[in-house]
Amino acid sequence: MKTKQKIAIISIIISIIVISSITILNPQLIDRTFYRMGLQEQICFPIINEEFQSDNVTNIVAAGDFGINENSIKTLKNIQSSNPEVILMLGDLGQSTSKDWIELSEPMDRNKMYIALGDGDLLERNEYLRYSAITDDYYSFDYQNIHFLAISTNEEKNNEFGILSDVIQIDFIKDDLSNAADDPKTDWIVVFLHHPMYSSIPNLYSMDLRSLLQPTFDLYGVDLVINGHKHVYERTNPVTFNNTITDNENCSYDDPNGQIYLTVGTGGHSHNKFKQKQSWSVVQNHNDFGFLNLKILEDRAIVGEFIANSGKIVDTFEIKKNV
Repeated sequence: MKTKQKIAIISIIISIIVISSITILNPQLIDRTFYRMGLQEQICFPIINEEFQSDNVTNIVAAGDFGINENSIKTLKNIQSSNPEVILMLGDLGQSTSKDWIELSEPMDRNKMYIALGDGDLLERNEYLRYSAITDDYYSFDYQNIHFLAISTNEEKNNEFGILSDVIQIDFIKDDLSNAADDPKTDWIVVFLHHPMYSSIPNLYSMDLRSLLQPTFDLYGVDLVINGHKHVYERTNPVTFNNTITDNENCSYDDPNGQIYLTVGTGGHSHNKFKQKQSWSVVQNHNDFGFLNLKILEDRAIVGEFIANSGKIVDTFEIKKNV
């Protein structure tokens, strides 16, 4: 064997040993390298993630737009296997077929399931409400130190998007968030609804929803807003009303102003496609089905992950307070 060939083989062996050692000692370094090379979609690596092994972590999941197919079956199985304490369903569950959806989701604990109805659920609205043990299209609840608010963005009245003329619901939202902000037991506020307020895929009423709701979200310190409707995953930087990006760190945010908006319409229905990326958009994915997993560490931090049905972690982010 020629000297040059020997040197080349030795160099390859050394490279393999070094990469293997780094992978064992610091796997996130490899992930970052792969991301920069375009081989890894995950872009964020929380620095406090090791603390999320304690008993003081609250486990929340969210997804919407399921349809009834093999993809939705897998998403629901993966959600169930993550042992969630709260399950946020973001609407368009069975695409008008509540019976199939109820049978499909039967193994899940309905007492943990909270629904923001989508436009595709309205024909069998009462069945969905009865199944999930909620009594109205909009409502709120507390779990541990987290306040959740479900908003209804459905129904057209007088050729207007329903919520735009729903004075009773708007008053409820303002009063509810005001009370949550004043409650010393509330450290986090999470809003969930079906239609997006921020989406890089054009949506007819997004600007109207922002004008109507976001000043109130800003005023009372809402942390996260989660929606479905668009069959993709997308996450924004923290933003306030009028698209003001308050933090563009992309994945790790220290007590930011504004809200992070997440579209998680990835339950199983066929994907939409991104054709553009807005300035406030950080992560876009229109290839994977899966769910959002939020782990909340007391009053200190939220770590969020979008977990594809393949097991791949597509996105990770963290919000820190009091750290």
